Amino acid sequence: MSKNISRRDFMKMATVATGAALLAACGGATEEPVSSGEEQPEAQPPAAGEVTLEFWTFNDYAVGKALELFNGFIAEFEDNNPGIKVNLTGKPGSDILAALVAGAGTGDLPDSIQIQLGVGGDLIEIGALADMAPYWNTMSDDYKTQFNPGSMDPCIQEGSVWGLPFSAFAAILFRNLKVLEEAGIDTTAAPKDWAEFISQQQQIDAIGKKGNGKLLGQDWCQMHYYGGVPGTAKGVISEDGKSTLLTADAYTQLFQFGLDTKPYAVGSFMFDTATADLFMTDQLGFVSMGPWLAPTLDEAVDSQGLEYDAVEIPGKTAEQKGAIRGGEFTGMCPTDNVDACWKWVSFLSDYPQEAKFAAGIGRLMANDKALTQPEVQDNWLVQLTGAAFNTGVDEALFMRKSATGWQQPEIDYGNQVDTGAMQPAEAAEAMITDINDILAGG
Repeated sequence: MSKNISRRDFMKMATVATGAALLAACGGATEEPVSSGEEQPEAQPPAAGEVTLEFWTFNDYAVGKALELFNGFIAEFEDNNPGIKVNLTGKPGSDILAALVAGAGTGDLPDSIQIQLGVGGDLIEIGALADMAPYWNTMSDDYKTQFNPGSMDPCIQEGSVWGLPFSAFAAILFRNLKVLEEAGIDTTAAPKDWAEFISQQQQIDAIGKKGNGKLLGQDWCQMHYYGGVPGTAKGVISEDGKSTLLTADAYTQLFQFGLDTKPYAVGSFMFDTATADLFMTDQLGFVSMGPWLAPTLDEAVDSQGLEYDAVEIPGKTAEQKGAIRGGEFTGMCPTDNVDACWKWVSFLSDYPQEAKFAAGIGRLMANDKALTQPEVQDNWLVQLTGAAFNTGVDEALFMRKSATGWQQPEIDYGNQVDTGAMQPAEAAEAMITDINDILAGG
């Protein structure tokens, strides 16, 4: 799938900082309550019987078009639920997690949060999430079946329901069309496999430019391409959290691919600002990243004359594709406001709202019914991300506990391969052993 980008071709998404690999949808530093920007009246004490729900979401959802959408959802919800107010606060995902961990012991928690499926297991373990089952069990089958099973099923455990799916992501390959055309590359088709992808990077290198962002030495970046190895599983950790599903053979092939592309890579990782800057200034041919990079690139279309498109990440064979994938859920915390909070969470998670969000910012949603709406089907970025999601590898164990730091061996042994201290097969075998030791001990 390939499509040139213009202002007509896609809806803007909120910008997300790209420095946190496993907190892939949660960058930046805004931590203040946000609103539509209109002048607010002086705060008054709540009226008797009135409930104000504290709702924390990612800071990239608390700016721009995403904030406009959320403000519209809040206004509609408050109109239909007199006596319930919603106070939205944007925070980086890492800050949401840290505050929930701290608040679980003191009871100082918001009423509702949005956070990654990959950290849900930690929050369940410390009691930071409220069980939605008493409310979920009253909902119709039509409501329950709208959610993507791959995201909903992990939220349901032993009769408890710990969240409702919201957005999802998968990495895709952005292409600088000017660079590719200057190098004599046909841009009407995506590279069909790793061999062709490497060949195109060699052509770009021949004109004095670089092919891709740095790969080796960063677990999240490496995993963009791991799924491109035939025979790899979608999961990365066993359901009990005690062993990895990654294999030494597949990671050997990935490490070798990293070495093969290293001569054509820049010194900064895929998610680094420096990499995006090189791409936007026509010095870099490719960068693999989540769909949240699109708004930044779109601004460069207007300001710098950037010409780009995006395709699925190629795999080792033409039949295989790469990509790492993840998602976010909306949860409730065990506060005194759970009845009112369920009304908000169930409203926000319903397909009309999720469809508006998907169409408005080009974000894939973990809601199958939302994705069937015409305005969503017309959004190229959602459709491309959805295709990549179907072939991608999970970034973590969703909604279940696993040992902290299990990805560190991917970083360590990636660096060993990158520096030449270890060969791919040797590094991959040692890496799998170390990961399993960490998981078993956790």
